[in-house]
Amino acid sequence: MTVAATRKLRIAALCCGVFPKHIEEQRGQFDNMFAAWIDAAVAARNAKRPTYDQVSAEVMGYDVVKKGQYPPSLDDVDVLVVSGSPASCYEDEPWIKKLATYLRDVYVNKPAVKILGGCFGHQLLFQTLMADHGGRVVKNPKGWEIGVHQVDLTPEFSSHFPESLRDGKLSYQFLHQDVASIDGPLPSGWVQLGKSDLCDVQGLFLPGRVLTFQGHPEFDKVSNGLCTKLLEGYGMIPGSRVEEFLKLVDREDSRTLAGEVAIEFFLSKP
Repeated sequence: MTVAATRKLRIAALCCGVFPKHIEEQRGQFDNMFAAWIDAAVAARNAKRPTYDQVSAEVMGYDVVKKGQYPPSLDDVDVLVVSGSPASCYEDEPWIKKLATYLRDVYVNKPAVKILGGCFGHQLLFQTLMADHGGRVVKNPKGWEIGVHQVDLTPEFSSHFPESLRDGKLSYQFLHQDVASIDGPLPSGWVQLGKSDLCDVQGLFLPGRVLTFQGHPEFDKVSNGLCTKLLEGYGMIPGSRVEEFLKLVDREDSRTLAGEVAIEFFLSKP
């Protein structure tokens, strides 16, 4: 007799920005977007697995910017998610310094807690964990990367997810003009996720510990379209390019597959 069992993933989302009301009304805040993305990935993953190998996920949000919120304890947390942000990780902001210190402490002292970073979260983790190896975050000389773009994955990364990443490619939403850069090789054990036409460092991977995406796989067409128009309103991107960017936002993606990779990472052994 096969007994059904479901493992529950407990995920703490450190929200590094607050969306305005018109975006929140349609897609919520960062924790809601991550929850929707992870739920879709869980459903896709579970559909391929037997009843005794099912998972569920609960996402708890923490506003680290305006409210200075952090999980009271990590004893009941499996994964920390570090979200995107309108800020740059190299800005001299107290909340960014506090978050970097917190992430370094979790990485060093909480090996059972996995860390996932997206966009700003990727960049802050890169800046924090790679600083001693020549890693830094800078403005992208190629400019903005907005909309759905293809990431050509490194064989080293794809080999850790052979069932999901057979063709060595992922595509999802992007919205950034900062990029990670490093002068030499990554430290032993670390793997670069891949690259796109506009960005050479598309993520970091340390098996069982850290996974980062330069993109926003938690964004869908609606959320990234709204964010792109918001940046236009702030004068951050030229109006002459908005139509081009929105066409890229409207392209098909494989964000759910990226989510399945994230779930597999969450379930892996430290």
